[in-house]
Amino acid sequence: MPDNDNTLSTDDWPESGPRLVPFTRSEAAEQLAADTGRSREVAEAMIRDYLDDNSARLGYSVHRWGLDAGDVAEIRRDYEWIDYEAGESPADARARAAVNAAGWAQAAAEVDREHRPGYASRADQQAVEWAERAEDGWSA
Repeated sequence: MPDNDNTLSTDDWPESGPRLVPFTRSEAAEQLAADTGRSREVAEAMIRDYLDDNSARLGYSVHRWGLDAGDVAEIRRDYEWIDYEAGESPADARARAAVNAAGWAQAAAEVDREHRPGYASRADQQAVEWAERAEDGWSA
């Protein structure tokens, strides 16, 4: 039992779970390559872009920070769709995503929802997904 409100017993600390186990950059790249079927070079580029983007957002370098399973999942979600093999940068990918979002939004607006509810639902979902990809994640 704590003596005061500022004291915590180590019994109160959360247990270390698989999401908190640290990865080296090399281990994270291996995991991303295995999960995505992409080359190790692409996986390393995904990690680099993730660290670059977070460094820019925070205003200081995070390249020396460790990575954990949560970071690897975030990298996969936010960078897997970028066409690194064709030389696409994250900025280029966001521009492509904005075009795709607009196209899906137009398709969603024009579809006959009464007669094609499945397609209407898919168009709505795709418009939202591509619009989210077009955002940098930190804009106000």
